[in-house]
Amino acid sequence: MGSEAVSLALGMVKDLLVEEGRFLSGVADQVKEVEAELKRMQCFLKDADKKQLNDSTIRNYVREIRRLAYRTEDVLEKFAVEIESRRRGHGFRKAFRRFACLISEGISLHRVGSEIASIKTGIHSLTTNLETYGVIALSSTEDGQSSNARLDQNQQRLRQTYPHQVEEYFVGMKDDIRQLVSLITDEGIRSHRVISVHGMGGLGKTTLARKIYKHIEVERAFKQFAWVSVTQQCNTMTVFRDILKQLVPDQRKDSVGKMDERKLVGELYKVQKETKSFVVLDDLWKIEDWECLKVAFPFAEADSKILITTRNQKLVEDEFLYPLNLLNEDEGWELLQKRAFAKRNGADCESDPLLEAVGRAIVRECGNLPLAISAIGGVLTPKTSLEEWETVKNDVDSYIRMSEGGKEQGYGAVLQVLALSYDELPYHLKPCFLYLGQFREDEDIDTEMLYRMWTAEGMVSSDHRGKGETLTDVAERYLYEMASRSMLQVKFDEFSTSRNVESCYLHDLMRDFCLARGKEVEFLKLLDFRGGNDPLSDYSTERDDSTPRCSIHMEDGKKHGLGDVDSMISRALEASGHLRSLTLSGGSGYPEVRISFPQVICDSNKFKYVKVLKFEGYRFMGKGLPKGIKKLVNLRFLSLKNSDLETLPSSIGQLQYLETLDIRVYDPIKVPDVLCKLKGLKHLYFSVVVRRLSFLGLSKLETLVDFGNDVGDLKHLSGLNNLRFLRAIMNISKEKNDLPQMLNYLNSNRHKLREAQLEIRAYGEEEVVLPFRDLLSCHCLHQLTIISGRCEFQKVKPPLSPSNLSELLLLGCSIEGDPMSVLGNLPNLRRLSLMSVDLVERSVMIIDENAFPKLVSLEIFRIKNLEKWVVAQGSMPNLSDLAISGCEELEMIPDGLRFITTLRKLEIRMPEEFIVQRIHGIDGRGGPDRDKISRVPVIKIESYGSIKNKHLIQPSQLMTSPAKNLPVLWIASLAITEESFLCSIKVKTYYYHVLLTPLRHFYQKKNKFVKPSKL
Repeated sequence: MGSEAVSLALGMVKDLLVEEGRFLSGVADQVKEVEAELKRMQCFLKDADKKQLNDSTIRNYVREIRRLAYRTEDVLEKFAVEIESRRRGHGFRKAFRRFACLISEGISLHRVGSEIASIKTGIHSLTTNLETYGVIALSSTEDGQSSNARLDQNQQRLRQTYPHQVEEYFVGMKDDIRQLVSLITDEGIRSHRVISVHGMGGLGKTTLARKIYKHIEVERAFKQFAWVSVTQQCNTMTVFRDILKQLVPDQRKDSVGKMDERKLVGELYKVQKETKSFVVLDDLWKIEDWECLKVAFPFAEADSKILITTRNQKLVEDEFLYPLNLLNEDEGWELLQKRAFAKRNGADCESDPLLEAVGRAIVRECGNLPLAISAIGGVLTPKTSLEEWETVKNDVDSYIRMSEGGKEQGYGAVLQVLALSYDELPYHLKPCFLYLGQFREDEDIDTEMLYRMWTAEGMVSSDHRGKGETLTDVAERYLYEMASRSMLQVKFDEFSTSRNVESCYLHDLMRDFCLARGKEVEFLKLLDFRGGNDPLSDYSTERDDSTPRCSIHMEDGKKHGLGDVDSMISRALEASGHLRSLTLSGGSGYPEVRISFPQVICDSNKFKYVKVLKFEGYRFMGKGLPKGIKKLVNLRFLSLKNSDLETLPSSIGQLQYLETLDIRVYDPIKVPDVLCKLKGLKHLYFSVVVRRLSFLGLSKLETLVDFGNDVGDLKHLSGLNNLRFLRAIMNISKEKNDLPQMLNYLNSNRHKLREAQLEIRAYGEEEVVLPFRDLLSCHCLHQLTIISGRCEFQKVKPPLSPSNLSELLLLGCSIEGDPMSVLGNLPNLRRLSLMSVDLVERSVMIIDENAFPKLVSLEIFRIKNLEKWVVAQGSMPNLSDLAISGCEELEMIPDGLRFITTLRKLEIRMPEEFIVQRIHGIDGRGGPDRDKISRVPVIKIESYGSIKNKHLIQPSQLMTSPAKNLPVLWIASLAITEESFLCSIKVKTYYYHVLLTPLRHFYQKKNKFVKPSKL
């Protein structure tokens, strides 16, 4: 993978020649010669990269190439930084510095010239040796690109994929799904409380488990659900916490983090015993891990069930084992077609018999393994001819034959097949893919931060930018390209109007390959100290000084028998070479890992070229970052997200090349007013800061998160000429209201904003009237949250300007007029939440026909005075999730819900009297609202204060007819509240269900209400 280093060095050389050329006077010609040599070297490496893994001589040459490339980058960057620092200053001081540095610049230029001449000689010598060795270079054009490479690039542009084309391809497993769903939902099989789906990596065990987890019959059969990815580094406390947090009510989740292991096990056992739960333990590896975990599961005492996916057949031999088999040839060919013929030019490609024969041969060579077939399908996507398919088939065969096995049968062969998929990646995508190896197993990788890190390391080429595009746009295309080749999976933001990718993740086998290849080519060193491991032992006998990236994983601050956290990090850093990227990830949730910022990072020359520094999920014990952080002059990316940090040093203002700063920490942080000095800053993320800051001069800023009138002067926004994304928090009152100024900025044509998110917090004794029409008419506003204040909907008259608003939350507001009559006309609204709002002088909400055309999620919580809610047929055609809670004046559930066929999940939390009368019916035959919701697959009913107030109501249970067949559990679950209680008595052959409240006493007999005196 010497090509990765050469590509980054080329990017550095080009940037210096364009942007820093004034510093290279006298050596520019030599730098250009080095650039030409590097381009020539890159052509050799395209062939050498495939050979180096099996040829130690070439591997050594590639290692030397990589080191020369890094040396080139270091020399030029060091020179540019030195000259830039000398030329900073003001007035007389600046003039004096300029005079004083003329001689030193000459000395520096001479030194740079000597270094570059030496590098050029080294590169030329290596290329000659490679030619002698027999590596054939591609015929190059003047710009260093072969004609074939240019043709490939043109074809890639023509076949450019887009987000909506990235989808999951799923074939077969129909019988597996049917059998497993039957086993899981069958109450009669008491011995099958634990079901283990086992098989080798890449079979699709996790994919199958996801299908079952979301299966309608499974969702109907259980009341609570939990999914946990266990992975090889199993931490029982973390697993217990993750499961329990998913099974308990929201108000109890915070307490889970404070429980010790004994309390966790007891609570988890109790919850599953009392509430029918379905738990998936995905990717469980070790028998000893299962022995530690199973104490928390009440196998014989409850109806709860556990599904395990594992590669280890012996893991749970005493439970129900379900082997997952390979696809048959027909299924494998179907999968290959779906991947290779992914809708070209709007129509599916039809294969001819010859192409099908080759395709089936490829499936056989892949061993009918779904992951391998999918990966090869990604390789075949741009290939249309029979000859190209034959070439791939022959390559697959050679990769299979050269495999020597691995950790398990077929494992090595699969990794070799994945290697073919990797080799087919365009050169600029290879380092981006290997970069993913630093993240944790099964981690949802934040794509926004991933783009920032790629860019900081020079992996995103400015040559790929189109008109008006940023490097973030280019990075996003890189991700789509890898996803389209099945190298990774993506998750979209369902509420975004642009359907942006929210996160991505690697299949565990793909991650294994990513790490193995990254280690082989000295791209990344991963040190995982979780679970008592000492990963440094893997590197103790190797020369590892040239590995430019190190990722360290810690957890929970435990000693694990290896010493404390600080000493482990120190050992890891001492074993590292000259790093360009250092990432440390602590525990999830509130930071539990206590560390001191390693002083060696600022003091040692090994770290002076670091570009990426990420410390996430740590407690810095009040010490924070040292002033010496200013020595990391080449730092581009600094993230302290989810950490416990009190202050930043003022010396951070000297990091002139810093592009991304993420200080979204847990508690308010003291930030010195020096950020305006960071002229290269492009992406800035806040949480809560203690003082107001200046943003003057940040002309390159593209992303600004949690800016507000308490953070900075709104006038400074007009100077942020390149801002693309803004999230702002406005604290306003009757006395101080900067909202009109913010709206003037958002509605102006003087910015490049693509998306704005606004949170308005209205405070003070006197209620603030909000300019709602102006807010809805703001074209760049995509997300709006309003906390308190008055919204006068009756004054918002149509027509409104086109709105891109996709999410709206009103919390604690008073509302005049019917909000639905206005909000229903918003064409892009996907999520609406009305929480603790007060309807002023109105008790009715009406959703008209054709209203809310794109709404997916609707939450109606604690709306005061709401008595009647009307939903017209034809409204909300895409509604999927609906929650109704605490609307105590509401008379009934809207009739129109019966017409919304897309509704998948309904949550109702209402007073017990409403639940009994409107849904269950006092005699158990069903209330008048039962039929309105009976077709919804998942209905969650919760009444106030009942003994077991959370339970899943199935449509079949709602259809329970005679009162005498009413489930006893249902009666118990509605037995006692603070305001009422329901009792059931039997007189002869009749059952009487009596609801007693302080205001009313009644019972029902054969659908007739009788006064209490006649009971």
